[in-house]
Amino acid sequence: MQKTLFELVNEVQDEVTFIAFLSALHKDRQAHADEWQQDSIDSYLEAAADWGQESVDGLIHYEKPDNPWKRCAQIMYMGKIYE
Repeated sequence: MQKTLFELVNEVQDEVTFIAFLSALHKDRQAHADEWQQDSIDSYLEAAADWGQESVDGLIHYEKPDNPWKRCAQIMYMGKIYE
């Protein structure tokens, strides 16, 4: 069974798993563009950066991980859905 993008982002621990996540993120965009809040690279990067800034100290339902690879993957994942 293929893992979801959400499952993959939570499994990121190192460079190899981060790159695997990036590949899955790319495939998700190609296959499910209608599920993305952002329709351009500009809006995607803006959303990712905005969420990253908002969550720099954690959020009510989000505990910032110590692992920088996982944190970067989470920021990129949130660029997909953050408004």
